[in-house]
Amino acid sequence: MAGLLTNSERANKRAQVAALNEQAMARFATLFEQRSGDKSQHAAAHWEKANHVGLPAFRHEDWHYTPLQTVLNTQYRFAENVVDEKACELLALPIDAYRIVLVNGRYNSTLSSIDMGPFKVALLDSQDMLPDAVNGEVFLHLTESLAQQPIVIHLGANQIAPKPLYLLNISSGDDEETVNHSHYRYHMTLDTNSKAQVIEHYVSVNDKPHFTGGRLTVEVGDNAQYQHFKLNNENNQAQHFAHNDIVVGRDSQVLSSSFLLGGTLTRHHTSAQLSGENADFSLNSMLLPKDNEIVDTRTYLEHNVGHCESRQLHKVIAMDSSKAVFNGMIKVAPDALKTDGQMSNHTLLLGDKAEVDTKPQLEIYADDVKCGHGATVGRIDDEQLFYLRSRGIDGKAAKHMIIIAFAAELTESIESEELKQAVMANIRQRLAEV
Repeated sequence: MAGLLTNSERANKRAQVAALNEQAMARFATLFEQRSGDKSQHAAAHWEKANHVGLPAFRHEDWHYTPLQTVLNTQYRFAENVVDEKACELLALPIDAYRIVLVNGRYNSTLSSIDMGPFKVALLDSQDMLPDAVNGEVFLHLTESLAQQPIVIHLGANQIAPKPLYLLNISSGDDEETVNHSHYRYHMTLDTNSKAQVIEHYVSVNDKPHFTGGRLTVEVGDNAQYQHFKLNNENNQAQHFAHNDIVVGRDSQVLSSSFLLGGTLTRHHTSAQLSGENADFSLNSMLLPKDNEIVDTRTYLEHNVGHCESRQLHKVIAMDSSKAVFNGMIKVAPDALKTDGQMSNHTLLLGDKAEVDTKPQLEIYADDVKCGHGATVGRIDDEQLFYLRSRGIDGKAAKHMIIIAFAAELTESIESEELKQAVMANIRQRLAEV
C-alpha cells in the first residue's frame, strides 16, 4: 500500500533518528558542562534522568505531531546577559506588580523589584533538590539540568499578596551560526491560607532565532488560593519548550491559564496533582498560531483524592498554514470518589491549510465519579457573519468580533483589568491581518 514503509525502510529511519538523537545529546552534554555557577546536585540528577529517558525514538507516540528535526540539528550556546532598563520597560507588561526579571536565563537584580512584599525570593542552593516531576519528559529534564539560576519563591502561611508576582523572562538571539539557548526555572511554595497571583511572561529582545526552556513548579498549601497566567510573546523564530507542575492541597482554589501567542515551535505541558480533598482546580489555554507556526499543548491531571472538582477549557484559533495540537489526560485514582472532572477543547480554523490534532483522554479507576471530555473543530459561522454584516459592520470587523467573542471566555477569567487589557491587546495584534 502507498505510504507504508517496508521493514528495511523503517529500520533505516529508526537508525537515522537514533544517530540524530545521539548527536543532539552530545551537544546538550557540552552545554551541561558549560553551565555556569556551582556544580548543582539538582542539575546533575536531572542530567542523568535526561540521558536515561533519551530523546524521542522514531515514531514515538507522544512526539508524533511535534517535529524536532530543527531542534536536534541546531548548534546551541548560552547567551550573554544584555538588556538595559529602557529595553526592559518596553517589553514589560504595564502592570503594578512585584517583578523578577531573568535575562537569557540569569537573574538581573537591576531590572527586578527591590521590594518583593510578602514573597521571599532566593537562588537555589547548589546542594538543594527541588520536588520530582509530576509527569517527566526529556525536555523537562534538560531544562532542570541546564537552568543556570533556578529561583525559589516562598509565601508564608496566612499571607495575602497585595500585588501579583510578575516573572519576566527575556530572551535574545543574534546573527551567529550557533543559536542562543536559555532556561528559566522557578519553584514556588504557598503555605496554608495564603493567596497569590503569578504572571509568567516570555518575550524576545529581537527577531532572531533562540531556544527557550521554561519550568514553573508550584506547591499550593491547604486552603490557599493561587492564580497563574502565562503569556508567551516570543518572536516567530523562537523555539519554546515548557513544562509546569502544580500540586494542590486540601480546600484550595487554583486557576491556571496560558496564552501562547508566539514562537515558530512551541510545546507546553501542564501537569497537576490534586492531593487534598475539596480542591477546586481550573486549567485553561488559548493558542493562536499563524503562518507556519506549530504549537503543541498538553495537560496531565491526577485526581488522587476524593471530592475534588476540575475544569479544563482549551481553545485554539489556527490561522494561515499553522498547526495546533491538544493532548489532555485526566486520571482518577481508585480512592478518588465523588470526583468531578471536565475537559473541553474547541478550535476555530481561520486558514484553508490550518490543521488541528486533538486527543482528550480519561483514565478512571474509581466508581461514583462524574467525568467527561469533548472537542469541537469548526470555522467562522456564515450565519453569524451575515447577521453582523447586515447591520452595517464590514467583513473584517465582523470576523474580529466573532473571534474575540470566541476568545473572551478565557480572557474574562482574568480579574486584573490591567492584565486583561494587556492580553487582549496581544490577541488583537495577532489577529490584525485576519
